[in-house]
Amino acid sequence: MQSRTLDKSESRERIREIRAQWMWWDPIGISAISGAADEYDSYLAPTLRLLEREAPTEEIAQFLDRIAFERMGLSSVIVPSSEFAGRLQLWFASRWRGTRVPGA
Repeated sequence: MQSRTLDKSESRERIREIRAQWMWWDPIGISAISGAADEYDSYLAPTLRLLEREAPTEEIAQFLDRIAFERMGLSSVIVPSSEFAGRLQLWFASRWRGTRVPGA
């Protein structure tokens, strides 16, 4: 399947949307803190790369587990990573399937 390259406006919208998805999952519980909207930004691009290549739910969940448990040092999450991975896949498929950013 050929992918369509997003323009700058679309790329920004996709970033806003995936940031909102991460804030919904909010593994460290910071969504209510003013000024914390960019807390998960370092994970957005790698998450999008997985979604762009239609990685299986299990692979995305493993990526999320590594972030939550290894990088963030959490012992548990409220919403299981597999559930969040499925949510991400549904969001991406409904809004951004077949798209990529320039250079990706």
